[in-house]
Amino acid sequence: MKLTPIAFALGTMFVSSAAFAAADFVTVDVNADGQISMEEAAVKVPEMTAEQFKAADANGDGVLSADEYAAAMAQ
Repeated sequence: MKLTPIAFALGTMFVSSAAFAAADFVTVDVNADGQISMEEAAVKVPEMTAEQFKAADANGDGVLSADEYAAAMAQ
């Protein structure tokens, strides 16, 4: 069975979103300080690259707020 490029891309997007969505904010925020560091994300959401983390960090403070994490998961 051949996959068209569009079907492959859609499937890849679904898998990526599902993998990120499986880890809710509270689970990823291991130290319960109300923000997610790159170190916490690397352990709990290993699929998230440093580039994706940086892109999700809308205010550039080096951590993800609940809103920033939710926005990243929605993409």
